Amino acid sequence: MYIEKEPAKTVQDQKAKKALEKEPVEAPKAKKKEQLKAAGGYAAQSKAVSAREAPRLNQVAAPQKEPVAELKKLFREMDLPDKLVPENVADFSYDQATGALVIQLKNAFSRQFDAENTVSFDKTISGTIQKGAFSGLTGIRRGSASIVSIERTRPGVVGIRGKLGPFSKTMEFKDEQLPSLP
Repeated sequence: MYIEKEPAKTVQDQKAKKALEKEPVEAPKAKKKEQLKAAGGYAAQSKAVSAREAPRLNQVAAPQKEPVAELKKLFREMDLPDKLVPENVADFSYDQATGALVIQLKNAFSRQFDAENTVSFDKTISGTIQKGAFSGLTGIRRGSASIVSIERTRPGVVGIRGKLGPFSKTMEFKDEQLPSLP
């Protein structure tokens, strides 16, 4: 003889199972997509920003119209020669809070500064820009030496400091001696 322990519960389970069989079940992903479309898509979503991510909000990107003109303006504001800005800048980002500057060029190139100094520029140049200095540079080299900073040494004169291993050397150029960059 078989005795059912909880007859009411089994009857409810059977009714729920029959109801589920009658109704088509939507896939969860399809439902989410429909909800996103109704809410305006991914652009309508908002994200809470943590304190660590807050400095990223201070980033100012160059307007897509004239990144070269905007970058030259930034260099003049920082008392650096705007001749140091290449004409083939594709885009750049500048964080006012930290001074971090990342420049994206359309292509890498080399330019001869004087009889013995040819400087190569990578496609991406980065560093920290502040009043009178562009330091912590990456993406600029002179031969096998890397250029680590460009500083205003005195009015009308710029010092370009290169480093090869433990040795460093500063080359000075008058603003008018600097070649225009492609």
